[in-house]
Amino acid sequence: MLAAPETAKRYLRSAPPAVFSADALSAPELPNSEPAIDPLQKYDLPALVDLALQNHPETRVSWEEAKAAAARLERNRSLWYPTLTAMALGQYYKMSIPIPQSVLVSRGYNVAGSLELAWTLFDFGRREALIDASAERLSAAGFALDRKHQEIAYRVAQGFFNYQAALAKVAATGQTLEAAKTSASSVQAKIGKGLATRPELLLAIQEQARANYELQDAKGAVMQAQADLSSSIGVSPDQTLKFVDMSQLPLPAGLEPSVEKIVDQSLEDHPDLQARLAELRAREAELKKARADFWPKLSLKGNVGNNYWGNIHTSPPSSEIYSSSNVVGAAMLNFEWNLFDGFERRNAVNEMQARKQAAQAQLEALRLEIVRDIWKAYADTKTALEKRQFALDLLRAAEESYNAAQESYTQGFSTVVELLSAQKDLAHARYVEIDSRAGLLKSAAHLAFASGRPAENNETEAQDGR
Repeated sequence: MLAAPETAKRYLRSAPPAVFSADALSAPELPNSEPAIDPLQKYDLPALVDLALQNHPETRVSWEEAKAAAARLERNRSLWYPTLTAMALGQYYKMSIPIPQSVLVSRGYNVAGSLELAWTLFDFGRREALIDASAERLSAAGFALDRKHQEIAYRVAQGFFNYQAALAKVAATGQTLEAAKTSASSVQAKIGKGLATRPELLLAIQEQARANYELQDAKGAVMQAQADLSSSIGVSPDQTLKFVDMSQLPLPAGLEPSVEKIVDQSLEDHPDLQARLAELRAREAELKKARADFWPKLSLKGNVGNNYWGNIHTSPPSSEIYSSSNVVGAAMLNFEWNLFDGFERRNAVNEMQARKQAAQAQLEALRLEIVRDIWKAYADTKTALEKRQFALDLLRAAEESYNAAQESYTQGFSTVVELLSAQKDLAHARYVEIDSRAGLLKSAAHLAFASGRPAENNETEAQDGR
């Protein structure tokens, strides 16, 4: 798809696999504390992504949601098993029974204990539908977890490229400042020989002050970019991190000639699309369950226990106080069929049918959105590749022009205005070169993220950029 640099190939590879089964319940917990940061290590992009995936709170949110979906699946699977309930009852009672010409009064206490078994034998697919729905939502949670990893990795990549571009601009403005100082010194030397005027010197000093201002502005942008990068990683901005130089990163060599091929590959296994498809299947299972509610249920019920009556007194008094203990039990098949419920089940079917249709529409809308994003990212990356070459040509031309203008001014063949103009053009060309490098790296990362496919599948060569 994309001849991406090695870092772009690896930044999605760092994401741990999604959870597609109930094994999430027994999976190890994510660390709660911030991972140790090595102040001596120079972090490249994959190392920063690993750090973010371990530490970012959003990773934990998606992880716990996947675990909750796994627990919900196991909870619905428990519907296949019988339930066994222990019950106990204790009471003191007084009971009056009318008898001829009198009333028989009985009082005492009663203790009863029993075990009750209930087991649904057949329910026309209700349980299967619930389990299918929860299994699909577990799959959706797994795909969402994958996508969250990609999203975090993408944000880290964008922040990393922005930070590196800000650092490069500091270096570029520093070079511009040195060139401005050199120009001011040249004008000052010519004034001493009577070959330059004071307005020319003031103009050179003005350009030096402008370069100094731009240097301080670039340093401020570095602090802001560092804060944004730290936020995307999930660490405090006061953490000391060292990074590799962006100039060492290889740049994309080219694009897959067919954007349609990228779209087709993406639509096969895009995590967002797969999650939405799993949700659609879950809605279909819920519709199946709503329709099954029209049918009866057959269940087995039974209980066994002991019923003890003790210290029983009667009035008129009998010859003795007595007690009794009886083992009681029952077993039955229970047939239950709700024949009329005020159209509740019919409306439930209508609701589930509407939810299914909504899920289908959302799936199609997401498919169109993914295709649009891929086309836009492809166009942006193609443009960035072309702009990169033009930026290199512009920088070479600006460097040659400035060197020629400086030599010409030294020899007295050009004015200070021409020298300072060439200096401005060179400073602008340096900025354009830095922006083109960062823009190309960000566009390549955006295309990989928009396609939703691991970038390591793009096994094409990369070239070192300037």
